[in-house]
Amino acid sequence: MIRILVAALALAVPLTAFATAVVESLQGAAQAGDAPLAMGQKVVAPATISTGAGAQAFLRFEDGTQIVLSENSQLRMVDFRYTSGAGDRAVFDLQRGGARVVTGRIAVTNPKQFFFRLPQTQLTVERPADFTVALVNPAYITVHAGSVLSVNGYGASALSAGSTSVVASNSAAVASISASSLPASAASAMKTLSVASVSAPGSAAAGLAAGAAGGAGIGFAAPLLAVGAAAIAGVAAASASENDSGQPMATTTHH
Repeated sequence: MIRILVAALALAVPLTAFATAVVESLQGAAQAGDAPLAMGQKVVAPATISTGAGAQAFLRFEDGTQIVLSENSQLRMVDFRYTSGAGDRAVFDLQRGGARVVTGRIAVTNPKQFFFRLPQTQLTVERPADFTVALVNPAYITVHAGSVLSVNGYGASALSAGSTSVVASNSAAVASISASSLPASAASAMKTLSVASVSAPGSAAAGLAAGAAGGAGIGFAAPLLAVGAAAIAGVAAASASENDSGQPMATTTHH
């Protein structure tokens, strides 16, 4: 009987043990794939998070990365691995809407493996950063702290703290603009996301395990590796659209 109980508990653990992010706060309606998203829910990559009209979702990842999605947004968590080692990696695609991104430990220990991709450009960091993106075709980017590198078919451009920029397409150069010249839709998204309650970039994931209902830890317990891997494979198979390779886009550097 005890062995049966232990086996049953092991089967119930994988999604908790291998969770990528937890929904710290949620306003309005949001979805993970086709299922409603809930406060305290844990989400495993690959997954697509979508928010509805008037909604906002705050995701905190295992390494302390924070992403706040504004209304009518869609974010693909393409790849996320965090074990405090050389294999750490984070790849996100913002497909529509707006997001505020505050980087965590991956941007400190393995910054070349942090990618936040937009239809118009790919954003990377060299050190911890805090930035906001609004996609209204073109893409508008405001850097609050640290520095961000925009890389697309035109080339690479460094975006410094306090700057606001626009990227019209994947083949267009980054253009610096004043915050006052933002179009109304982008300005509204930026304003909403600017008041999001986030912590400083580069912080560890303190409190992530306790943030979800029940306070179950998010660890990598060795006895459960095989079961957890099977659970993650099942999650990936259940979402046919989540099949990105997670590879960075090809770029051309212009001087």
